[in-house]
Amino acid sequence: MPQFFKTVSEKLLPVAEETVRYFRGRGFTVSIEKLRVGYPYTPTLECKRQHTTIIVELFENVPDEKLDQWVAYARSSNRDIRMAVCVQEALVGLPHIENQLREKGIGLYVLTPGGIVERISPPDLGLTLYLPPLQSLPQKVRNLLGPAYDYYTRTQWRECFEEACKILEAQARSYLKNGLKTGRIVLLTHKGVRVLSQRQINRMTMGNLAKCFGQIQNQNHSDAVIEKVLTRINRDRVRITHHKASRATETHLRANVGQHMWVIVDALKQIV
Repeated sequence: MPQFFKTVSEKLLPVAEETVRYFRGRGFTVSIEKLRVGYPYTPTLECKRQHTTIIVELFENVPDEKLDQWVAYARSSNRDIRMAVCVQEALVGLPHIENQLREKGIGLYVLTPGGIVERISPPDLGLTLYLPPLQSLPQKVRNLLGPAYDYYTRTQWRECFEEACKILEAQARSYLKNGLKTGRIVLLTHKGVRVLSQRQINRMTMGNLAKCFGQIQNQNHSDAVIEKVLTRINRDRVRITHHKASRATETHLRANVGQHMWVIVDALKQIV
């Protein structure tokens, strides 16, 4: 069904129609030219899915000032607001424009004969996340965290955190099993020495693993670091695993994910 636009030129109407179909096909709710209090402009398209909002503007030529104001607004929002433009493939100077948009943190969608193509994935402008360069980490840590950093480079910070949690949990289990097997680790509770099978360890949640590390008799430095990191990140790991759509989960993760990722890196250094 044709959409009705008040601010889109006749030349860009095919781009607008295809862009609406593209985002709705990806599960976004798309609002067309909807006025929002506080926005610097009325967006051509506002695309929402769960906690993410992507503002999409359509241009024959890409103006700097309007986009700069959108980026400034998004960066001050403390929410997952992303900025993108959609243009025709034949736009003159597209490679140069692409470089400018990437530097500003603006996504780029291009209408091609085959449909809309994402050239630059729009980042979450309301969250600033800086991790240690992967190449600065020990080789074994690099190998482990490579998949998480792939998400990081694509600005998918939630997936980055989830993947890093899975990696840490798996490595903490292996560390515990090896320590118990060699006799270096002895678990002591008020009932006496605790004996665990590998199957029991495999079935432990992150919270249970943290308690196990707290029961290590004569903890060394690495044991203590791993226990503290597992305990620290566990609540947000539970939230993102079981309550991902919750607003409270989003609020806590946005506040904590930066420090969580740094302590996960530290724990993995201790393990390897």
